[in-house]
Amino acid sequence: MARLLSEMGRVQDARNVFEEILVYNPLSFEALFENALLMDRCGEGEAVIRRLQEALDIAGEENKVKEARNVRLIMAQMQFLQKNVEKALKSYQELSKEDPKDFGPYFCRGIIYSLLDRNEGVKEQFAKYRELSPKKFEVEGYLRTSLSRMKLFGSNEKN
Repeated sequence: MARLLSEMGRVQDARNVFEEILVYNPLSFEALFENALLMDRCGEGEAVIRRLQEALDIAGEENKVKEARNVRLIMAQMQFLQKNVEKALKSYQELSKEDPKDFGPYFCRGIIYSLLDRNEGVKEQFAKYRELSPKKFEVEGYLRTSLSRMKLFGSNEKN
């Protein structure tokens, strides 16, 4: 419902639904990620990071390692969207070092390198991503949706 509200341009209603979800599940990856994107789009950059830090603190208190990692992945994406590119790349590098078998940080670094025309890193990152990613993860379908383009590139189709 929140995604649909967002696509309809009812951003505040969408955010309210995501916040409702987060009351019941404060570490819901999807709700945290989608809400962070909407907050960022509304110009609430500092509030986004504070909101994610709260979730990271909860994950730490509850000793939920996977959830803490997911929040850190979202934080890195927000760093990129807020034009803190080198900080985002560093965050993804740290995440890769912590779990070298996770394809996500390699994929995200590959996208960033390609957007920055850092061709020397693109091939290496995407090769590592392809080596580690499950067969069912299909990037092409993911990139076709307007919401995912906004997630990855920080804009919607109107821009």
